[in-house]
Amino acid sequence: MPATQIEEQVSLKLLVNEKTNKVILAEAGKDFVDILFSFLTMPLGNIARLVQESDIGPVGVGCLSSLYASVTNLRKCLLTVTCEEMLLRPRNSSVEYCRSLKLNIDDTEPLKYFMCTNFPRCSHGLLSTFKNERCNCGNLLAHAVSVKRGEVYNGFVKDIATFIVMDDLVVIPNAMDTSFGVLQKCGVKRLSSVQEMTVNITKKKVLDLLKCALLSKSTLTDLFLVKEPLLNNKSSFDPPIVQNSSTIQIKVKVVMRKSDGKVLFAQGEEDFADFLFSFLTFPLGGVVRMLGGHSSIGSIDGLYNSIDGFNENKYLVAKEMKNRLVDPVLAPQFKLNLQMFPIHEQASPYYRYYQRSGNIDRSPLYIANGYRSNNKNNETYKVMKLVDLKSSGGSLKGYVKGPALFMATDDLVVEQMSPISGVSLLKRLKTPMNDVEEKIVTIGIKEGLSILKASLTSRSALTNGLGHLLLLPEVMEQKWYH
Repeated sequence: MPATQIEEQVSLKLLVNEKTNKVILAEAGKDFVDILFSFLTMPLGNIARLVQESDIGPVGVGCLSSLYASVTNLRKCLLTVTCEEMLLRPRNSSVEYCRSLKLNIDDTEPLKYFMCTNFPRCSHGLLSTFKNERCNCGNLLAHAVSVKRGEVYNGFVKDIATFIVMDDLVVIPNAMDTSFGVLQKCGVKRLSSVQEMTVNITKKKVLDLLKCALLSKSTLTDLFLVKEPLLNNKSSFDPPIVQNSSTIQIKVKVVMRKSDGKVLFAQGEEDFADFLFSFLTFPLGGVVRMLGGHSSIGSIDGLYNSIDGFNENKYLVAKEMKNRLVDPVLAPQFKLNLQMFPIHEQASPYYRYYQRSGNIDRSPLYIANGYRSNNKNNETYKVMKLVDLKSSGGSLKGYVKGPALFMATDDLVVEQMSPISGVSLLKRLKTPMNDVEEKIVTIGIKEGLSILKASLTSRSALTNGLGHLLLLPEVMEQKWYH
């Protein structure tokens, strides 16, 4: 009989205040800190899928689950199979770094490249990271190409570095006075109340850690000490401070309840549905960056902002790693042509397809800036480039078919709009017609970022995100007196 496979684990040492039943700090090495930092690189669509497998809660992460489920429910309205793949399993631009972790929950497929099935006779020189796209000559880009890279991936932080992780996931490089300084800061006066505790973390526990980090501002305490089901840390919604501008605007009709100002649903065209679905492709750290480091998403702000104090050369595996974590980008081919948000796509270098004379079908693809050929083997190369995704003619203009109308509820359930669906929703919400008001509003960068933030921190993304445009005088008066 084959030997029983031992499940990989990461050990974590906790200091616990027994009097308050709270984690004061954790001593962590590379393996655990790499796991935490990997969360920042993960697209929201993958996070939505993964947290469903967690044993914590019945509570969801804002509106993320309902938005994610809407993609499957609207499958017939999506432009292509590629669009569905992009939203349900968006790629992580740091996937290779995550795959090297001891415990990796990001199941993103490694980046693959496909070229024209008519290559080398085809002269267009196009590649795709999606197998079901077509070359400009009309043939499928379906010939898999092996990729040779020069990089060696080893997570995010250096092997011998050790760290202090606070309850709210602030990560501090370990120093001589760190532990005692933290104890004093936490108000610990008697060391007799401080106990040491060791926990072993499995891949399943990492799923719980991810969900807990998104919901709680005392992640380690709630994950390891609290026995009752996790509840959201409720707080009032603070609109983000907008520092960027955008010329892109989206008009929607908002149907709201006059008695309390709650948005029942919003109705818009394809650009509205594309705008909401694009959230699923954003890496978590990129969302926090766009929100100025103040996302209010559980303990994620603490984790994100702690990176700023890191010495790149001393603690991170590469100098550019800090930027990769605080400003993670979209994977290649994932950026909408008309993207309202200030988020970038992974730079696409030129690719060279090298071929030896007489052997052109099985030659490896090399990234130009990662490989130099000395031509000793009589090699020639063809410069390749990524094809524009033709989801709507020429480039990635959207995910859904048009012309069509779509409706999104306050908790971002997105469906195709019809008179019946609107009436059915009003009946479910027990809202009489005389308590309903319609308003035409314009979503710009300020409203867009507010909806994005509210979608991750509340179940009322539209009410919170558009509230400053919708608040009626009579509603203000009611809130003032209450």
